[in-house]
Formats: sequence, C-alpha cells, structure tokens
Amino acid sequence: MPGQTRQVRNWLLVLSLSGFVLFLVVGVISLIAYFQLTDAEAVTYGWREPLDAVSLARVRPDLALLPLGGVSVDDAVREALAAGEPDSAFAIVVYASDLSAAVRGGLLALVGDRYVQARRPAEAALCFQLAHDLAALSPDLADVARFDLSLAAARGRLALGDEAGLTLSLEQARTIVRYSAFLQPVQRRRAVDQLARMVAAARGERAASRLQAEMADVLTLRPSSSLFPSPTRREPLPPNPTLEAVRQERQQKALALVDQWIALGGGDVGPEISDLAEFLRREDEARIAWYMELSQRSDLTLPQQASLLADQAAWLLVKLQTARRAFGVSLVPAWEARELEIRQALAATQLALFAKMREQNVQFVNQRDADLAAWEIVRQELATWRWGHYPGLNWQERERALLNANRAVWQHLVSGGVTPGSGVFPMPWTTDDHHGYLLVNGGQIAGG
Repeated sequence: MPGQTRQVRNWLLVLSLSGFVLFLVVGVISLIAYFQLTDAEAVTYGWREPLDAVSLARVRPDLALLPLGGVSVDDAVREALAAGEPDSAFAIVVYASDLSAAVRGGLLALVGDRYVQARRPAEAALCFQLAHDLAALSPDLADVARFDLSLAAARGRLALGDEAGLTLSLEQARTIVRYSAFLQPVQRRRAVDQLARMVAAARGERAASRLQAEMADVLTLRPSSSLFPSPTRREPLPPNPTLEAVRQERQQKALALVDQWIALGGGDVGPEISDLAEFLRREDEARIAWYMELSQRSDLTLPQQASLLADQAAWLLVKLQTARRAFGVSLVPAWEARELEIRQALAATQLALFAKMREQNVQFVNQRDADLAAWEIVRQELATWRWGHYPGLNWQERERALLNANRAVWQHLVSGGVTPGSGVFPMPWTTDDHHGYLLVNGGQIAGG
C-alpha cells in the first residue's frame, strides 16, 4: 500500500508538472500569436510614401526599364505581373507620369492583388489605400469609374483581411451609388448589384439584402446635374526634332540593355549601361536647353506653358527614378549624388504648374465655374502628392482649401436645384495612426 501510494503521488506529480508545462507552452504560443497579429495589423494599416515604398533590391531591370524603352506603362506592368514580379510592377506604376487616374488606380489594385497572393500585406495594403484615395480625390474620374475603383479596393482589402480599410471602401462605394449627381439609372442599378455581391461576400446575405432595400428608392434616379465644365489645361508644345531624335536613341539603348540583361542573366552588361547612361545625359542636356528656350518665348499660350511645366515634371521623375536606382540598376551615378536636388526641382516645378493652372481660371466669367475649376485643382494637387509626385506639398494647408472648395461647390449645386444631399465630395479623415480620404455626400458637407 505505501508503494502504491507513492506511485499514485508520483503520477499526480508528473501529471501536475505536465499540465503546468502544457499551460506554459500554450501561454507562450498565445503570446507569440498575439504579437504576430499585432505586428501584422500594424504593418497592414501602415502608410508609406509610395516612392519610398519601392523595394529597390527586388526590382528587375529588364522589366523596370521597359517604359524607358518606349513600352507603354500598362504593358510593362502587365509583363512584370506575368513574370511574378510585383515589386517591378509597383515601381513602374508609382513613377509613371503619363497615366490617367483610372488606369493608375486599376493597375495599383492589380499589383495589390499580387502582393496578397505573395503574402506581403504591407505592400498590398498600400496599393489598395492608394487606389481608394485616388477614387476619392482625382478630379478626372467619372463617378462610375470612382465606384469601380472603390469596389476594387474593397475587394482587395477583403482578401487581405484589412477590416478597417474594407469598411471605408464599402462605405465610399455606397456613397457614390446613393448620392452621385451624375450616374444614369442603368449605371446605378448595375452598381447596386455589384455592391450587393461584394457586401454579401464581406458581411453576409442579410447585409446584402438590407443594402438592396436601402437602395430601392434611388434605382430610377436620373442625373441631377450636368457634368462640370473644365478648362483646356494643356496644349501641344512646338515640335523639337533634335530632342525627339535623342529620345528615340535613348529608347533604343534602353531596349538593348533589356535584351542583353535577359540574354546574360544580368551578367556583363557594362557596355549597354554606359550607352544608356550617355544618352540619358544627352537627353537631359537637350531638354534643359529646350525648356530654357521655350520659357523665354512670349507666344506660348497658358495651356502650352502648363504643358511645358508638366513635361519638365515628367522628366524630373525619370531623373529621380534613376537617382534612386529604382530601375533596379545604377545608371547615372552623378544623378544619384544629386537626388535631393532633383526632388527639390520636382517640388518647385509642380508648384509652378499648379500656379499656372490657377492662372487659367481667369477665363471663367461666373463664380460657379471658377469655383468648380478651383475645386478640381486642389483635388489634383492632393492626388499628385498622395501618389508621390509632389514632394514637399503643404498638404495640411491644401486640405483646408479642399474643405472650403467643397462647401463652395455644394452651395452652387444646391442653388442650381440639386437635392441638398446629392453629390459626392472628398474629405480627409484621420485616426490615431492613419490618414486618408473618403467620399461623403453633400449633406455631410453642409453639416461640416
């Protein structure tokens, strides 16, 4: 009996120790999981400047150089995605200067989807945030395109598990469907069906049914306002055959480097790099001389002057991408040493460009059209800054200007007979650790 008692006590001791160890292991695993989830959430909702977010070590030169060789940005991005290289695709999109907001936002959503598949939540979240914000801010989007882009951002955020972002993108899409002053009935019905399917996937069938019931009274609404007038912002510049010849040579050298990089697997491409670098420098010299010549001419129209500044900004973005090695390879070391100077030149050029755009607003003879044009400009400023092409913008001051412009445009809409709640307006929103933009309805503008 004493021996049996000792055996029982020993087993009880072993079981107690085992239970304690198991409890300790479970506790440790729970702590690890907690911190992993916390870190994942912090990464997912974090914001980074788009140009700073390019992962330089992961950019493949044979893909990133394609636009420098004359390949369209859309084709270059899709080729990079087909090759399984989302970092190269992201670099191409964020540095591109010749994309419409609809194309830029759509490509960002595509790249974000690939980042989700690659289990890289931080990069995916940034792409979807940019797409969402462009849908809110960009003045050159039709409301149906705003809806499509907002829904794409919601779809991506659902796949990512970004609950906070998903809620915002769904709310933005809902606001457009219900309050747009421009959607045709067929567009509104299609949007309601698409949004209901998205809500069903994210929130369940009951939530989708509630949405459809809520939207029943707007399905037959016709546009309550005509499209806003927009001034002619740009006109073609005089031809420059010399510069065009240099540009074409640069494109050929870029494609030659791409071909050799592929053939040698990134091996001895020194001669091709030197050739491309030489023609980049030649093009830079030709452009500086041309910009100087045009800036001194007195016969350029205001839209041509704006085109000149836009062309300068586009070239400075090429130089900045080169300076930051965002083509995936070092091309012009002298520009790398002058990166800060190039950024400052880009900021100054954008400042001059938007000032020139405001100067064009004097053509409007009535206050309504002038206020609408001013509203478009401040939205474009914030959108350009948001996607990384306007470094140094005083965005806090521009956001205050946006709020004032929203109210002015809303008042004109109401004066014109539009229902007070109609129209969608971009508003800044801020949480403790995040800043972004969201479309709201006219009633919220009045309440603000």
